Amino acid sequence: MEKHHGKQHVAIVEPCVMAEVGLRHLLPASSRSPYVFHFFRSVGALRESMLNDDYSAVICCLSGTRELRLESLLIQDEIANSRPHIIRIILAGDRQEVELINQLSPTLLNGLVSKADSLTRLKNTILELLRSGGTPQPAETENDITVHHRFLSPTERAILRYMTCGYSLTDIAARLERNIKTIRAHKFNAMAKLGVNSDIGLLSAADLLMSLPDREGLSGDLSYFV
Repeated sequence: MEKHHGKQHVAIVEPCVMAEVGLRHLLPASSRSPYVFHFFRSVGALRESMLNDDYSAVICCLSGTRELRLESLLIQDEIANSRPHIIRIILAGDRQEVELINQLSPTLLNGLVSKADSLTRLKNTILELLRSGGTPQPAETENDITVHHRFLSPTERAILRYMTCGYSLTDIAARLERNIKTIRAHKFNAMAKLGVNSDIGLLSAADLLMSLPDREGLSGDLSYFV
């Protein structure tokens, strides 16, 4: 890594060439800027770079695909555990993906931003997160507050894990010792919180959940899956 005295180095993972060009224009480098932005085409390339280089922040940009979501959440989890001083930010494709990541991230992120925001707001949000050292900022709207506090309940997360294993709602009701109406209600609550409106979308979220470390500790409770 080229040395820039007094500047903070920020790693950005953006697989899309055109999106990278857009971010380079949005976050231009200059002699007066306190930041130097380093772009990577993959999480693997970033991981290799981090063997020798230090960064003050890591920004992962999502594109709506399962693989990139999983890789980004896993490396952000690794960074949180091994280098907690690094600011961790994710740029999601839209508000729906923001809600999904907000629910499924195994660790608390310093920033979760939607690419669908206006360019001015997107730039200001990223720079403010970098300036504040990743200090959580107050939600700007009532909707932001609502999303922030609507985490999946342990029962909802258990239902998603069961669904991924192929259990029907009837089977899940029997195993959790709940009636079928209660299980259906939890299922629809989970769909609302995750911002999905179909069983396919819910199963996609559940599949991602099964591949990530469990921040609720349910994966270690074998009684859920016996």
